[in-house]
Amino acid sequence: MLPPELPVGERLHARLTWHGMAAGSDAFALHVVGSILGIAAQECAEAGTLHEAAGLDPVEMRALFTLLFPDALPLLRAFAEGAAAPSADEAALRDLLWMHAGEGSPLEHFLVRMVARRSMRPNHLWQDLGLGSRRELGALMQRYFPRLARKNSSDMKWKKFFYRMLCSAAEFRLCTAPVCSECDDFDACFGGEDGESLLARARRAAPMEMRL
Repeated sequence: MLPPELPVGERLHARLTWHGMAAGSDAFALHVVGSILGIAAQECAEAGTLHEAAGLDPVEMRALFTLLFPDALPLLRAFAEGAAAPSADEAALRDLLWMHAGEGSPLEHFLVRMVARRSMRPNHLWQDLGLGSRRELGALMQRYFPRLARKNSSDMKWKKFFYRMLCSAAEFRLCTAPVCSECDDFDACFGGEDGESLLARARRAAPMEMRL
């Protein structure tokens, strides 16, 4: 049994991972999806819905559960349904991600929507995906979006890189510096992405939140 003092996000991550392992799903996929849904659940405990925070509509959410952790479908009853339409920026990012998906698999379809929605949040992308480090985000990109991973050979921050790609596709110049090495804001695009996992932060800040 999970400790009752864990916040809703970590509890959901742990329960989904357990159900998924029992169903024989891939461990890395379970960690990635569980992390995204965990941080989305943590946010919707304060406002919004799990579907809005994760970027999936109710049909897609049920399909994702069926794919990775079918026995966990009853957990969705704890969350209200409702999904927000993507903004223009989010829709463009969806297109970019899908264009560079590795196999065009159902899981990648769901990840496109989740990564695009979470990219609209204000923190480092690895944090907004509920992951533990930027290294985990790099592994996610290499596995599911390998062509984007290869294009980001200079290891630019992923949100900056996404918008650089989108601006390039729209023939819009993102910045005025001739090359990145001559830019006064170099660290804004290539600096470190240290910080604390948002799920870990939630554990410290609110140990007795809503339970699943």
